[in-house]
Amino acid sequence: MVRLLITLCSAQPHSIEDVDERISKTFPDPIDKWAIRDAQSAVKEGKKNSILLPVDKIQPLLKEELGFRVDYNLALYIVAVLEYIAADILKISGIYVKNIRHTEITAQDIRVAICADQVLYDMFFQEEDISVEVEDEPVRREKMTYEEIVKAIIVDETQYLRDLNMIIRVFRAPFVELFPRSKDPDVIFSNVLDIYDFTAKLLSSVEDQVEMAQDEVPLVGTCFTDLTENEEFGVYERYVEDMVAPIGKGRLNALLMRADVTEYLKKAGNGFQEAFKYVLPKLLMGPVYHCLQYFETIKALINASPSEEDKKCLAQAAAILQCLKARVEKVLTNINIPKRKNWDLSLRMHAQTRSATVQKMTEVQRSIENWDGKDMQQLCSVFIMEGQLTVVRKTNAERYCFLFDGMILLCKLNPRRNSATGPIPEYKLKEKFFIRKVEVVDTDDNNDVTNAFELHPREQNMYITLQAKTMEDKANWMAALISLQTRSMLERSLDSKLREEEKNHPLVPPPADEYVFAVEDSDENIIFEENQESQFESPLIKGGQLFKLVERLTYHMYADPRFLRTFLLTYRSFCSPRELLELLIKRFEIPEPTFNSHTVGDEMDTLNSQVAGDEMAALKYREDLKRFRNKYVKPVQFRVVNVFRHWVDYHPYDFERDHKLLERLKEFLASIKGKAMRKMADILSKGIQRKLESSNPEREFTHQYEPPRIEWHIARKFEDYNLMTLHPIEIARQVTLLEFDLYRAIKPSELVGMPWMKKDKQQTAPNLLKMIHFSTNFTYWLELFIVETPNLEERVAVISRIIEVMLVFQELNNFNGVLEINSALKSASVYRLEHTKKELPHKYQKALEDASELNNDHFKKYIDKLRSINPPCVPFLGMYLTNILKTEEGNPDFVANAPEGIINFSKRRKVAEITGEIQQFQNQPYCLQPEQSIREYFAALDPLKQKNLTEKELEDYLYKKSLEIEPRDGKPQRNQKVFLNYSLKSPGIKPSAQRHGSSNKSSTIPPLLKMSEDDDSPHSTPTSPSKPQSPMTMAGSVNSVFANSPEPNLSPSQTTMMHFPSSPPFSEPSELPELRRTPPPLPPRRNPTVFAGEAAAAPPPTPPPRVDSDKPPPVPPRRDSMPSSALARSHSMSHPRSAVCLPSSSAGVPVEAFFPGGSSTLPRHGLERHSSERNFVSVPPPVDFNSNEDYGDRPELPPRTYLAHLSHLRNQTS
Repeated sequence: MVRLLITLCSAQPHSIEDVDERISKTFPDPIDKWAIRDAQSAVKEGKKNSILLPVDKIQPLLKEELGFRVDYNLALYIVAVLEYIAADILKISGIYVKNIRHTEITAQDIRVAICADQVLYDMFFQEEDISVEVEDEPVRREKMTYEEIVKAIIVDETQYLRDLNMIIRVFRAPFVELFPRSKDPDVIFSNVLDIYDFTAKLLSSVEDQVEMAQDEVPLVGTCFTDLTENEEFGVYERYVEDMVAPIGKGRLNALLMRADVTEYLKKAGNGFQEAFKYVLPKLLMGPVYHCLQYFETIKALINASPSEEDKKCLAQAAAILQCLKARVEKVLTNINIPKRKNWDLSLRMHAQTRSATVQKMTEVQRSIENWDGKDMQQLCSVFIMEGQLTVVRKTNAERYCFLFDGMILLCKLNPRRNSATGPIPEYKLKEKFFIRKVEVVDTDDNNDVTNAFELHPREQNMYITLQAKTMEDKANWMAALISLQTRSMLERSLDSKLREEEKNHPLVPPPADEYVFAVEDSDENIIFEENQESQFESPLIKGGQLFKLVERLTYHMYADPRFLRTFLLTYRSFCSPRELLELLIKRFEIPEPTFNSHTVGDEMDTLNSQVAGDEMAALKYREDLKRFRNKYVKPVQFRVVNVFRHWVDYHPYDFERDHKLLERLKEFLASIKGKAMRKMADILSKGIQRKLESSNPEREFTHQYEPPRIEWHIARKFEDYNLMTLHPIEIARQVTLLEFDLYRAIKPSELVGMPWMKKDKQQTAPNLLKMIHFSTNFTYWLELFIVETPNLEERVAVISRIIEVMLVFQELNNFNGVLEINSALKSASVYRLEHTKKELPHKYQKALEDASELNNDHFKKYIDKLRSINPPCVPFLGMYLTNILKTEEGNPDFVANAPEGIINFSKRRKVAEITGEIQQFQNQPYCLQPEQSIREYFAALDPLKQKNLTEKELEDYLYKKSLEIEPRDGKPQRNQKVFLNYSLKSPGIKPSAQRHGSSNKSSTIPPLLKMSEDDDSPHSTPTSPSKPQSPMTMAGSVNSVFANSPEPNLSPSQTTMMHFPSSPPFSEPSELPELRRTPPPLPPRRNPTVFAGEAAAAPPPTPPPRVDSDKPPPVPPRRDSMPSSALARSHSMSHPRSAVCLPSSSAGVPVEAFFPGGSSTLPRHGLERHSSERNFVSVPPPVDFNSNEDYGDRPELPPRTYLAHLSHLRNQTS
């Protein structure tokens, strides 16, 4: 642009006439005429003209450059010329970028476009020889998907429609203008207007299907079926017959010989006459080949279609088209015309894929001996054709020619093909001409030379005459050369005519007094967002009156899926469903407009009253009416039905809650007329009927992997379930599955307008309330379990178990569960339990602190974590509900400082964005196996109902219990234990499938006897559960001590446990079976643990003497050497009243063999200091040698003594 500005200013212009003179001298034809015309129009409109370039900033620059002050109108004129050229360059560049499937225009793209356009190249690079590197285009795959084929159809039909526009408006229009009453245009161009209408209808139908499908695969079989059933493809049969008949070509040549036609074409622009003679016949053959392409497209769609119904529609269309295909191919065969075009007949910039062009250029360059200069890829972008031509001179010379879009090569066949050094290239380069630097001149036949044309280099005073073998060969070469030289001129002519037609014949809307949706846009009824981001194709609406929002919802010029989704999601906050339905019905019923004082209802009377002189006016009237129906009525009605379809598919609850609304919709659909609209209405009616018949359409998910098996701990009966008897992994899994189902059921309409806080919340937000209700009950249940555990040691175990569940929640991405537990532990009744928190292991305290940080600083860490994880996920709804509340309360329902009734749609868009974040994880399920009994247990939790208290009373009860177990004086109470009939030892949070020696079969050992490799007590290191989406395969192991053990019956001492451990039942231990007289495992040497605030315990009593005390104590047998029938250690031997379950193989062995003191129980760790309270013999607690727990300072056997003893023991065993 700077270079062009310098060119215009070099003549020191003082007036507009000086600029015109400079433009005429420097700008190529016809761009000089168009630039002057647009600049003159800009000056006439003055400041009101929408000139984008800043005239006020360019005017001072002109003064600095010229040395004198420039008049504003003159500056405006110069800027208008610059803007016209800039717009022309950007348009050409946009076409190029669209063809190579790019999304942005770069400087390299602009350079390529300028070089590809002869007019622009002559303007900017007259004295330069530049090279251009074109980026590779995406290679189209041989086997395209159905969706890709549909997109290709839209691209091809759009370009084909432009080619037809070129034929009709650039080539046919002059003949209609010169011979208005003649039949010559119909003879030459046949029924090309009918083909244009057919193509527009097919393209519109396919685009409608794509618009309706949105996120789904668009099925276009019905588009072809409708056209074939109406025999609309038959327009091609007449066209093919007319194109192959000689009468049309003969009439065209005869008209081109007329003086008036020749003069008209010369005035139109340089090269127009040659384009009519050579390019037009090739363009007219384009529809013939495009008809054959339809048959291949339908075949490809049948092979790729994912729907059986769609395949049937396509197969039906293909069967109907078989007769047309046979007739077209027969006609082409009889006149010996190839069934495929030899070079691209349209004027698009890229006819081939870039990879094929590069391959061809590389082959040609390698076949030319001693190629000198830049690579062909830098000089050209498209290969056109090749063949033999003769150079006419004293001694004619045969040349093999290669034509590219940038140059033509004249080569001589190399007589020698091999030499001592190797093969010789096939050709020798004789002449090379750049297309932009030569002028192609047609020559008439004479006695000496026939079928010849001339190339005139612009920089040399010479020319070369090339002769083709036949007239057909000459026509092909001339058509290709003339097309390359006149392509930009023809494209600009078409654009100019389309703009002129749009300006002279604007689309007439319905009368505004009868149709409220036809009221023009103004600041009084609609407001658009300012500084809108460029990524949005349609303008963003800031606010508008209700009828304007409905108009934009069904706008005739474009579809806006984003606006459609947001509107249907949020409209209930400013409009009722019945009101919206009635507005859409009114939008559908479009009154017909007035054309030249004639209404459409008077069409027949108008046409009958036309006199002969008004025939053109009547034709104009019919064209305007047809245009109105195609470009206004059809798009609006289609989009109204499409809105109904989306409403029924994605928001059916509106119709479920209001049966009158559904009946009104059915009534309207039944009244729709017109074949196309009737078909869409029938499809929608069937969809409604299917939804009514399916009472509960639950989505079923198929898992890619096998879910992990259920993890059991102590209890397997519903009546025994509670926090300490269920496995922490399974608690987290089943609660996660339950919460995910509740989260997945939440509808978007339950979030807009805060319906969960209104009186009718049970009807408007039932699923969201269920989620909130469960979260509240689960949190209260955890708090109750903690404060109703009076003993300090047991309370520490309970909170540790809760934190373990929280850690599994984190692994499962259940953020709602994590923050539920965090809320329970941060509640007033639990947070004050300082003594309990001090006894928690440091790693659990750290895990709790990390979880607490998720909701700090406006949930910053939670948001970062949510963005970094992969689904499935249960998000924390509390944050989103808070954000919705702030958005609803902080923004007015109507736009401030605007006319009354302007609905604030920006507010609704923000709420829709929040709901979209909530919905994004609803479709990715967990790969977990549900356990119905555990799920029912947690679903039935209702502390308020069980305690028969209100929320306030329950809060007071929780705090009262908290004060009882840890009074304010800071002295913890020695309260009685409540978990007396089972162990408090944690099974850990490492799934059994990942533990060493686990079997790949389902375990048959009851939970009480299960022993893991790691002692996952509250003091052990937690490990991660398997991810639900990819459960690990459970590796088998023959070394497992429980690999083949039978499952004994559960002890009858396991009695029913209540939901809360405030009053647990006690049971007497059952008798133990007699055991073999085998020495027990080596007891550990462990220091007793003293809790804060308790007195130090006395040393444990000395164990009774052993019978075999003269021998060294035995050590536990190795896991890999223990037989399957060996004694299985209890999972936990922690309470003196806990029954020890032993294998049946030990029957007959007296209990005294294990417990010489006569007691059948073992003491619980930490209870030896209270031994006086109960009558039992205290021995040191057992230790698990496979555990990772740190037992502090404990004595160790000397290594040599221990190894010697181990060797001695093995010798005895053998």
